[in-house]
Amino acid sequence: MLRNVVIVNDWASIEGGAANVAINSAIGLAEMYSVYLFSAVRPIDSRLKKAGVNVICIGKKDILHDDNRLRAICKGLWDNETKREFERLLTTLDPAESIVHFHTWTKALTASLYAVTAKMDFKTVITLHDFFCFCPNGGFYNYQRNEICTKKPMGVTCLTCNCDVRSYPQKIWRSMRMMIQNRVLAKNRKIYFISISDLTRRICTSLINSSRKVYTVVDPVEINENQPNKLLDNNVYLFMARLSPEKGGELFCQAITDLNLKGVVLGDGYLRNELMERYPNIEFVGWVTGKDKQVYFKQAKAFVFTSLWYETFGLSVAEARSYGIPCIVPDSCAASEQVIDGETGYLFKTGDLNSLKEALIKYENADIQVMQNNIINNFIADNWSLTSHIKNLVQVYNEIIIES
Repeated sequence: MLRNVVIVNDWASIEGGAANVAINSAIGLAEMYSVYLFSAVRPIDSRLKKAGVNVICIGKKDILHDDNRLRAICKGLWDNETKREFERLLTTLDPAESIVHFHTWTKALTASLYAVTAKMDFKTVITLHDFFCFCPNGGFYNYQRNEICTKKPMGVTCLTCNCDVRSYPQKIWRSMRMMIQNRVLAKNRKIYFISISDLTRRICTSLINSSRKVYTVVDPVEINENQPNKLLDNNVYLFMARLSPEKGGELFCQAITDLNLKGVVLGDGYLRNELMERYPNIEFVGWVTGKDKQVYFKQAKAFVFTSLWYETFGLSVAEARSYGIPCIVPDSCAASEQVIDGETGYLFKTGDLNSLKEALIKYENADIQVMQNNIINNFIADNWSLTSHIKNLVQVYNEIIIES
């Protein structure tokens, strides 16, 4: 019988999509099990303690923000201190009654934790929020050429390719980390994967040992519970993402500008100032949450998702659909699974400006009320709730416990 769940995540608070799932699922699971959150970076989300989650936070900086660069380089590969803390936690738990669930471990924690789960024979689950289990830079993406990478991970052409977001020496470091990770993962007898989209499953299945099981559990989504948007009253094309090259923010801005449409960007990142200077016609809001975010979603005529890489799900697209907002999405990313081309939105060729503009023009001339009705008739909010996510997660956990 399952009694204990250990959630592993770099951060003890919400700093992104994966952390959002990790922390909210920990809170939800705490109603049924003894839940532990093992993390590295503070602050600690105050809701965790209130929910009864046992938090073990090492209190170290993430690799990128550690001022001691030599320490960051070395401890980013393998961290014995964190490994000992993790082992200290797991020695208090019975492997037969426990699941260790990894969400993120590459920004502050390390693969040294997998040495502990292997040694103590714990059942280990990994949610594929990214591709760090298979690809050195975590995205199957060439940051230098701004395009999806199809090279065999860790093959000769991969290792000799400068695809890193920063530099080739950084790529070498990431490849060393990957070699270490692959070695310790191989020692784990009981590893299971959770995919959050069909695309992720297809990409990763060929790279996973055939003896490993892959389940599908979609991420919970922040659902709009009010009335759908009045699309015919709106004129805003909405974009929401981190402002870094792989998210395609410039593609959005260029297309909206060329067609003289009204665009609003929700999000922040190191490209923000540059984009603001180049596209003064676009409104840049920064990150917004809660009711502030609802205000902008309510103004949207369409949601435009321009990511240049695969993505593993497309959380913001699901959120937009809950408002009854048609979405315009690239054809090579996981978010395309949520759009029926010409019926609930439009697909365009990934990274292609002309293709995106053609999709926007089609949308301008479409019966968007019919599109919204199609979304409303097919969107089942309960399927995307945290409650549903927890239910599906528990089903996977119990199957693993029974199988073992």
